[in-house]
Amino acid sequence: MSEFKRQPLLSIIVPVYNNAKTLPALMQQLRLVTAVEVIFIDDGSTDRSLDVIRHQLKLFEDGRLIVAQHGGAASARNQGIAVAKGIYLAFVDADDEVNGVMLNKIIKTHLIDQQVQIDLVLFVTNGQVHDMSLNATSRFQLMQALLKLPVLTSYEGVGPEPFNKFYRTQLIKGANLMFNESLHMGEDMLFNVAACQKAGDVRFVPAIYYQYLPTAQSTTRRLSFDIVANSQCFLEALLPIVPVALSAAKVADTVVMDSRRLCRQPGGWLNMPRLIQVTRQYQSDARLLPRRKRVLFWVLNKIL
Repeated sequence: MSEFKRQPLLSIIVPVYNNAKTLPALMQQLRLVTAVEVIFIDDGSTDRSLDVIRHQLKLFEDGRLIVAQHGGAASARNQGIAVAKGIYLAFVDADDEVNGVMLNKIIKTHLIDQQVQIDLVLFVTNGQVHDMSLNATSRFQLMQALLKLPVLTSYEGVGPEPFNKFYRTQLIKGANLMFNESLHMGEDMLFNVAACQKAGDVRFVPAIYYQYLPTAQSTTRRLSFDIVANSQCFLEALLPIVPVALSAAKVADTVVMDSRRLCRQPGGWLNMPRLIQVTRQYQSDARLLPRRKRVLFWVLNKIL
């Protein structure tokens, strides 16, 4: 165990914001995992989250707590990355669920005595364990999946979220990859696309240890910001790091998806013309989108 304390196989980064109710069950599962360090970043919680963490942290083999001012999940994850010592990084949200037994098995199977220097480990819903050295075609297709654009079925289960993925710490820190703290939505997608751009070898593992649990709080938070300004910030950051074909498709997809979000935001429909005006600055191409999205993209650009 002493060698693992010198360098854990995995650093698990857990941003926490008012998660006192869900933390005990999550921490109980994370305590089952060995050869890891668990980093909790309290993002200015106003409930009992800090008390829960401090009470249970002494039960961890290698756990630590960072107390921060409220800056959002991106800021908290970046602080975790900065102090992480593990060979790999993983991200867990404090209101989700983790299967500690499964995660332990995965670490023992895929991280111990690793012969190949895998940069990304992606957990998918089906198929067999296989490694891939990314070339131009496979990198394009993987980026396509991370951007939530239609893609080959072999990438089923790969999404833009930071969970259900391991990242080689040396890759992330060496390329100075961070979550964009200016965004309210899309920062996970940008981080993963940037990691894919830098990655060499990727391993696909058909095993799921993580369950995402959407909450009413997260839904509310995701609609209480300037959607159009966020779209512009997201596209400005995305365009330099992906091929033109993908950036053009994502511009079209952004028009469709953010028009829907504006319709769910009180008075948001009034910002539809502004959304179209902003996105027209960029090259767009809807041909990679499903038919219904292509039609909606065409209609929006005709009437606005």
